[in-house]
Amino acid sequence: MAFHTFDLWEIAIDATQIGLCALILLFLIRNRMKFKQLILNAPSGEKSSKFNAEFVVEAFRQQTELAFSHILETIEKERQTLRAYYELRETQLAPGLLKSPASVHMEPVSSPEASKSDVADVIYSEIESLADQGLSLADISEKLSVPRPEVDLVLKLRHLSIESAKINGDSQK
Repeated sequence: MAFHTFDLWEIAIDATQIGLCALILLFLIRNRMKFKQLILNAPSGEKSSKFNAEFVVEAFRQQTELAFSHILETIEKERQTLRAYYELRETQLAPGLLKSPASVHMEPVSSPEASKSDVADVIYSEIESLADQGLSLADISEKLSVPRPEVDLVLKLRHLSIESAKINGDSQK
């Protein structure tokens, strides 16, 4: 008996949906008929179509100008932000440039950045070892989850350092 009640509700919901679809179709047909009557009753002639075309062109021109003015305002705001940033950076960098290198005492830094460079060295050596095994750039990149351009750069730098070592070795002999 419970299954029959469930089927009854489904049928009622389906009937409601069909009724709503029919109502929407009648509404669309009625609006289409009104639109056709409006077009037939509208004064025909070149003046009305010319006026409509001019109106559309003017509205489009105004919207385009408004969009461009917003774009130009945004660009100007970004320029001002960048100018302020560069001025701030210049004032922060200038005192360091004025000091002589001999007067600056450098201490070893143990920071997260230093540990990051250690991690990078491990990854770069892993890239080199996988390349020695014959894996392609795509395979190395996928295996180590390192971007392909970074893998390519590491391998090119390695190749350049090997070539420069060969040239230096040959020039010393």
